[in-house]
Amino acid sequence: MRLFHRADWILYLFFYAFLAWLIATLYHSLREHRFVNCGALDLPLLLPHGIMMGLLILQSYAGEGGIFQEIFFSWILTLAVGGISDFLSERLWKRRVRRELRFSLLREFRGRLLFSFFLTLLYLSALVVLQPLLFFLLSLLPRILLRTAALLLLLLLLLDFLLIYVVARWGSPETNFLERNKLGLGRRISRRLWERLYRAYPSLKGSSETGIYGSDRMLLGEGMVFARGLSLEKLIWVLFLCAFIGDLIETGYVFLTAGILMRRSSLVLGPFSIVWGLGAVVLTVLLSRMEKRGAFPIFLLGFFFGGAFEYLCSVFTEVVFGMKFWDYSGMPFNIDGRTNLLFMLFWGLLSLLWLRFAYPPLSSWIERIPPLIGLILSWCIVLFLSCDMLVTAAVMLRAVDRKQEPKARNVAEEFIDEFYPESRIERLWPNMKFLSESS
Repeated sequence: MRLFHRADWILYLFFYAFLAWLIATLYHSLREHRFVNCGALDLPLLLPHGIMMGLLILQSYAGEGGIFQEIFFSWILTLAVGGISDFLSERLWKRRVRRELRFSLLREFRGRLLFSFFLTLLYLSALVVLQPLLFFLLSLLPRILLRTAALLLLLLLLLDFLLIYVVARWGSPETNFLERNKLGLGRRISRRLWERLYRAYPSLKGSSETGIYGSDRMLLGEGMVFARGLSLEKLIWVLFLCAFIGDLIETGYVFLTAGILMRRSSLVLGPFSIVWGLGAVVLTVLLSRMEKRGAFPIFLLGFFFGGAFEYLCSVFTEVVFGMKFWDYSGMPFNIDGRTNLLFMLFWGLLSLLWLRFAYPPLSSWIERIPPLIGLILSWCIVLFLSCDMLVTAAVMLRAVDRKQEPKARNVAEEFIDEFYPESRIERLWPNMKFLSESS
């Protein structure tokens, strides 16, 4: 069973080229408060990024190498593709792209290296948390539809190349229909983005300030505070930051007690322990009305909450994923091996420390983030963690099912088996136990 065909690869290329154009459009719309025509093509594509992702997809099927080797190879490839794209757009098509819109972004060699490395990390992240979802989606569509779509997109791209060449050589006073559609789409995206920001901060409408930085200066001058109180944005940041901090704490604890550097992240990408993040969010909500209470009621609430939360998380992972991430059966006063008296005492102490010492400075730091930048980053956090958790759930479910059905029954399972074999599962979650093996 082939994991993808030529038509699939072409669609991947166009998808990532369009996604790069969309991100660039949103970025420059935020920065300049208007649509900026990005890229050398008249189609809404930043083709070098699509080509780069296409090459990385092919390279990922060639075999699994070390992470540092993969990063270095991708970095060199990014530099090469960026240099070639600049040459083609400026020398062959005679179309100079705005300096800040170039693939390399900075002309200085040092800046080119740093920005290319940043792009490399984005490419590899997309390969982990976005490519599987795109693969699963395309696998549901009829093959004839995919081939037709790939052919039409290639014909449009060829037409775009011809029109650009003609304009570059002989000139044309009017924009062609491809460019008109691209400009119209870009302006609609820019307008919708700022309409959404106006709904979040109505005082921005009619302001003389332009761009996200000027608008943030105006909001801060009005005394606007990002994520004031117990807002949704505040909880998103608490989840993200505490998931990261919790992973660092667990990693450090295991290293100090066992002398080994063990990966403790819950997700396939990034150092994030979702249990810590969710625990911090629920704890913040529960304790939000107890700021003026004494230490003992806070400790007592954290004691029972921590035990119940840890117990329910263990039940959830066992029932849904068929996995056991921790087992306290060997410790005294444990409850079904899912929690124990000592850890419940820790939860009570942690709740007191969180409410009295940790949460106030963390909340104050979050509220110092400029309002618009904080809102945009909140959207990015939600999107990233959602994709990461979806891919993680699919990998975990297949890892459990593979114990009973080693042979893949469909293309989605074959994809996970190819990129997440048992050896990689053990590296991702070294402390994980399968219930089927335990029984």
